Amino acid sequence: MGGVGSGKSSVIRQVTGIQFHIIDADRTGHELLDNPEIQTALRSRFGDDVFKHDGAVDRSQLAKRVFGDSPEHEESRLALNEIIHPAIRRNINTEIDSASRDVDAVILDAALLLEGGWDAKCDWLIFVDTPLAIRQERVRDNRGWSAEELAKREASQWSIEAKKERADFVVDNSGSIDHAAAQMKHVLSSLLSTGSR
Repeated sequence: MGGVGSGKSSVIRQVTGIQFHIIDADRTGHELLDNPEIQTALRSRFGDDVFKHDGAVDRSQLAKRVFGDSPEHEESRLALNEIIHPAIRRNINTEIDSASRDVDAVILDAALLLEGGWDAKCDWLIFVDTPLAIRQERVRDNRGWSAEELAKREASQWSIEAKKERADFVVDNSGSIDHAAAQMKHVLSSLLSTGSR
């Protein structure tokens, strides 16, 4: 877990010496936007203006409808979640069931871990803690987002404080990625040596 731009995915992928099966729920969500049934449901709920001329979902237009803290944004966000979250949940369950028994751990990498209720699938929750200024810089450089856009996105999620409070462990990612990865490896190694709850 972590705030938008906290580097969750980068940190876990930098950990060496432990065999993982990583489930990228965000990538799954993006891929599902190409699913014809999902697209039909989106068109029915949001209309043609969230689609490009080639028929693909226009993610930037959809984002304008669902990210923000107004009642309209919240209503649209709930509608989107009702359409796409069940399919993401099915994919997560399938990936967990099909993960090789040779891996040391299955890592669920999901921006909306708590919001989607997917934390119920996890034995432990690890929060990647990154200062706001660094996260703002990252999303500006990597996604072209302004500080205002980041704030809109985060307004639609659990607060940083609430996520951190729910975590079993916290990894500090305010410095180098190697330092954060070393902390993550230490946490995971300790958990693997004691077993799951």
